[in-house]
Amino acid sequence: MIKMEKEHIKPASLMWARAFKDDMKDTFPDPEVRKVKMPYVSEFYLRYDYSNSTSLITSSKIEGIVIFMHSDGKAKGSFWRTITSGAIWPSMKIGRTAMKNIQVVDKYLDKKRRELVPAKHWHLLLLAVDPQHQGKGYASKLLEEMFSRIDEDGLPCYLETGGEKNVSMYQHFGFKVLEEFTEPNTTDKMVAMLREPKGGKK
Repeated sequence: MIKMEKEHIKPASLMWARAFKDDMKDTFPDPEVRKVKMPYVSEFYLRYDYSNSTSLITSSKIEGIVIFMHSDGKAKGSFWRTITSGAIWPSMKIGRTAMKNIQVVDKYLDKKRRELVPAKHWHLLLLAVDPQHQGKGYASKLLEEMFSRIDEDGLPCYLETGGEKNVSMYQHFGFKVLEEFTEPNTTDKMVAMLREPKGGKK
């Protein structure tokens, strides 16, 4: 596993879009439009969160990626940060209406996370593996690398996910369900989960 550098953002965003090609159907109902827009959504987040998160990729081929952030590093959104991070271009390509919907969902998820886990924690923002490399153990390697780092802090790890398959996978890694909810402006059913630390600081 290696640290994701800025030069990896563009190919990583394309991989992320392939892995989550069926997401955001409410925001982009037309599959052809969604296919075009999803890489920009991925690139927006990768650029916007780059300086405040820890991002690991499997290799320079980017078979998979994991992104996590300390709760203290979750900065509020700002237009200035969008500009300075380089996220302004993908946000323009996403479109004003879609960006407003995305911001509403993000604000809701951030509020939900803080309600469910008010104490310090790590937030698993993304785990994605390229469809052509799924089933090869990359997700496990990325998660294990992440846990080996964050367990040293003695803090829990929080995430939101959707789908029974994903919930089952995360339960395998020690996550427990906190709450199920529906995102605003969408029909997406989400599950909030938490993993307690193993070892590390006391």
